[in-house]
Amino acid sequence: MAERRLFSRIGLQAKAWLVDGAGHNHHTLVRDLSLHGALAVVDEGWAGQNGDEFDLVLDLDGHGQRIIMHTSQRHHHGVCIGLECRRMDIDSAAHLRRLVELNLGNDELLQRQFAQLVDED
Repeated sequence: MAERRLFSRIGLQAKAWLVDGAGHNHHTLVRDLSLHGALAVVDEGWAGQNGDEFDLVLDLDGHGQRIIMHTSQRHHHGVCIGLECRRMDIDSAAHLRRLVELNLGNDELLQRQFAQLVDED
């Protein structure tokens, strides 16, 4: 069965960290990002379970501009985990929107994806 994605992914190799409910930081590498979530690389001994919640913190410029997504782990395969975005603050949403816009190069597609995101709630 062919996979049909509703949200375009942006390929990245960006350092980030996951913050668990106890406040522990876990360094990670974000491989791709979308309006709906992220694919992240974790250590081989990753103990997170599907459904666990984390804040994904992605530093954009080293000067305080960040995307912070409250996420839940959806899947874990090898050293990669899929994170579903549950919510984010308005500044993070604006940064993510701009990043997606620059990578898609298609404002109409971006508008459709934002509409889809709103319809899911």
